[in-house]
Amino acid sequence: MTDQAAPDVVFARTIAWLMRVQALLIVAVGVLFIVIGGVPAMLAALAGGAAGLFLTALTGLRVALSQSAESRQMVRTFYRAMALKFALTVVFFIVVAIFFAAHFVPVLVGYAATLAAYWPALLKMSALAKSNT
Repeated sequence: MTDQAAPDVVFARTIAWLMRVQALLIVAVGVLFIVIGGVPAMLAALAGGAAGLFLTALTGLRVALSQSAESRQMVRTFYRAMALKFALTVVFFIVVAIFFAAHFVPVLVGYAATLAAYWPALLKMSALAKSNT
């Protein structure tokens, strides 16, 4: 990322990078669970990871659409996007509890892998903020 890039471009690149990291973690978790529990466990882990990846994309898109708005509107949009993410996560886990009841731990691990990707993304954004000041 260059110092000259517009904030919306930096945001889009960061979301794309985050989603790539999440995808790599999902694949790693899938490989782990195919070894541990076979194909059903792998599918459950991939379902959990796919849900996290989808929710990241949805939240990133909603926030990106408010980039040109005033600060108050951007914050409002962010909170709405996070509320939607929370609600969809609850719905997802209810559905998954029905279909993957026997393999719920792999689902949780797959979803948690996508959440773990936020830490390096936050560190990356922190370093970017420091380099721009």
